[in-house]
Amino acid sequence: ARTKATFLSRGDNSGTNKKELSIWEKTGISPSGDWYLITKDFMMATLKKANEVNGYFMTDSSTWVAGKKDLGNIKVLFKGDPYLINTYHGLCQPEGATKAQGYASQFIDFLNSDHGQKIIRDYGKSLYGQGMYNDAAYAKKYDH
Repeated sequence: ARTKATFLSRGDNSGTNKKELSIWEKTGISPSGDWYLITKDFMMATLKKANEVNGYFMTDSSTWVAGKKDLGNIKVLFKGDPYLINTYHGLCQPEGATKAQGYASQFIDFLNSDHGQKIIRDYGKSLYGQGMYNDAAYAKKYDH
């Protein structure tokens, strides 16, 4: 922001866009001006545009893994901070609330199992050489 380096934002109110905006807010910066480009486009399209204009962009890991072979100039500058992880939740109704509750509970148990976490961690590895959702898989199990 200080240098007015080109930064692309999807500006689409998606989870990644909301995370980006929360980071700007934490810095006390309200991005605006010619350097801050709002694309209103999909993740991959915005990532490709960032590559074309030599700009910065916050993307999700799956889009990066799937698209990096087609992107010549752009590279990851920062990753790994737990704040950046886009958390997904498996939710179900309380026991007995619906007939499907038992299936939902079994599905959540599967997602939390070592086998379910391995599937999430390794998804895309055979096609792209690395898992697409590495940061989404974790070993912590939650009660439901």
